[in-house]
Amino acid sequence: MCCLARGLSNLQDTLCVGKGVMTISFFQENSLFLLLALATAATFVWLLLFRERLRIAWTAALGLSLLHVAVGLLCVKLFAFLEGADSGARSLFGAVFFMPLAYALGAKLGRRKAADVFDIFAVCMIFTLFCARISCLVSGCCQGRMIPGLEPHRWPTREAELVFYVIFLVLTVPVIWKGKTFGQVYPQYMMCYGLVRFILEFFRDNGTNQVFHLAHLWAILAFVIGFVIFSEIKRHHGFPPARKREMR
Repeated sequence: MCCLARGLSNLQDTLCVGKGVMTISFFQENSLFLLLALATAATFVWLLLFRERLRIAWTAALGLSLLHVAVGLLCVKLFAFLEGADSGARSLFGAVFFMPLAYALGAKLGRRKAADVFDIFAVCMIFTLFCARISCLVSGCCQGRMIPGLEPHRWPTREAELVFYVIFLVLTVPVIWKGKTFGQVYPQYMMCYGLVRFILEFFRDNGTNQVFHLAHLWAILAFVIGFVIFSEIKRHHGFPPARKREMR
């Protein structure tokens, strides 16, 4: 009986370990799909919180959540294709450059205030990119270069980008929630993302020994576009001028 009990216990342990391995393997193989599903759910909740400002029903929020992730995925794949990458590649710059076009079109067709659409959906896009970068961690792509003298350890470029997303959202979400934004969130994100990616690309393994490569150009372009748009928004928004000191 003792041998039988021990055998059953060992079998149970083996099955538990096997289930754990299968769960991890399933998550690794389907990480992008699962994380994009999480991004869709988060987008839906976020849009529900702004139903009154966007003047949408919960059904519209659900549809926009699904459409947002689908269009974003199409953008990153299209941009990678334009770069000449293989069919399975994705470039996050695609979302950075192309999603504003979708937001502008949506605001025009829906007759909504463009500033609200850009500010609110900027959070959705950033969180979606956050999930996409976690998928990179799980799948092992987009790694940093080997750290000289510390091989096989690599520079934590993906982790650094995730930290950037968290910091930006922590600083931005409360301001959007209080309604103190005027369309400046997305261009601010473009500027910050361009700067962060420009630095990180020096440490990212791009498959070549080149110090500068195409991603540096996209990072500079993102910064410049964001800066120009932010400057225009700031000029048209009409910040109250600083009070001049009285002459005495």
